[in-house]
Amino acid sequence: MNNEFKNLTILYAEDNLIIQENISKILKLLFSKVYIASNGKEALELFKRYTPNIILTDFIMPIFDGYELTCEIRKVCYKVPIVILSNYTDKEKLLKCIPLNLTQYLEKPIEYNKLIDTLHLCKNHLEKNNFLRFTISNKLTYDFQTKKLFIDNKEIYLTHIEIEIFEYFINKKNQIITKDELAIIIYEDKYINENALKNVIYRLRKKIGKDLIKNDRNLGYSLKVENQ
Repeated sequence: MNNEFKNLTILYAEDNLIIQENISKILKLLFSKVYIASNGKEALELFKRYTPNIILTDFIMPIFDGYELTCEIRKVCYKVPIVILSNYTDKEKLLKCIPLNLTQYLEKPIEYNKLIDTLHLCKNHLEKNNFLRFTISNKLTYDFQTKKLFIDNKEIYLTHIEIEIFEYFINKKNQIITKDELAIIIYEDKYINENALKNVIYRLRKKIGKDLIKNDRNLGYSLKVENQ
């Protein structure tokens, strides 16, 4: 099984539950995390919450269709790779998606080899646009693909839980994140002790510099990123 995507995340939106189950099984073997939505509204909420690396969405869906979802995502991020899935009969409708900077579209039913080729195209897009290596300051960078943090090109070791929190900080850069939000995101609805969370934040601040992660009184924390 291909392991080139093992450190990447993907959002998959599909309202047909049988197709959703079949494709999601493949994606879960390939990606570190797969966020699954059954309509465009769910997909948009997941995108805003997790900021996945790649978007794979059906064209015809309830609430928001693939076009409307793509429009909303493009208001936030113009370069994240988006692939739209469509039936042959939807080709003409897809023409209005051209200005939305789609990475690719796939015709349903989806062939495995074409899916893999398209995912490679998405990964190349991420690498070309430097989406997999994030610059936090003039000294600090983070590589999403290798899960490594560098200060002046020297690797700084992060534990698994530190990586989870730090990536969430990056995805929500310059925004206040509540303690409850961090606890729920990291432990998937299993609330953690506030002291345990404080301990992880303390370790992160010690490694990257206390001035980058701000403690906003009674509100939560925020990662201050330069030039963003």
